[in-house]
Amino acid sequence: MRADAHFPTTYATWITLQLDELGRGDQEAPERAMRELREHVMRRYYEPLCAYLSATSYRDIDAPSALVAGFFVDRLADAANLRSWRTSGMPLRRWLMNGLLLWVRTELRRRRTRERRDASVARAWVAPSAASPEAIFEREWARAIVGDACELVERELHDAGDSARWAMFARHVIDGRTYDEIALERGCAAAEARNATRVVRARVDRMLERQLAEEGVPLGEIAEEMRRIRAHFAGGGEGP
Repeated sequence: MRADAHFPTTYATWITLQLDELGRGDQEAPERAMRELREHVMRRYYEPLCAYLSATSYRDIDAPSALVAGFFVDRLADAANLRSWRTSGMPLRRWLMNGLLLWVRTELRRRRTRERRDASVARAWVAPSAASPEAIFEREWARAIVGDACELVERELHDAGDSARWAMFARHVIDGRTYDEIALERGCAAAEARNATRVVRARVDRMLERQLAEEGVPLGEIAEEMRRIRAHFAGGGEGP
């Protein structure tokens, strides 16, 4: 069976008109046009893309329905991706199939990276054992909130075109490399690796403070909560 046998044709002209509508009209028109675009694409392509993914090796990393839903959430958040389809010259079904595979591969790398990071945090940072279920909960919560803060900061730096700083921070704090080793790997001065780690660590701390505030920790207690979180971690390489 051909890879695109599940895929119907689509109303390319209608989609083009909806994309054109996004740039004009009253304030509600673009939002309405984008909503109708999302509904149209998801209604027409959700089942075919699930069937397509089920026939690939990626079906084993998660339920195809969950992966396709995640793909739609990511790629149909705004009109930019659909506009890139219009300039690609590809049929929409083929563009979606290719885009889904690319997104799944990226998602798989992201999950593997997070798994390695979490394993490294558990192995190198989190203090061993705990005397009570409450202490175990606090330890695992600390690991989770630090992991989330790291992921958010990594995404911010990537979006800002500053992934190099994150890479140096990760090599030092997560992988345990010295600043001299990082400098040799990246062809920079050890002082640059040290400074990058310090800057990123400060950003992670600020992100943790923001997450604690969102959890409802009173402003006057955030510093103490930060101290408790740090108490669960044991080093992780040289200090910044």
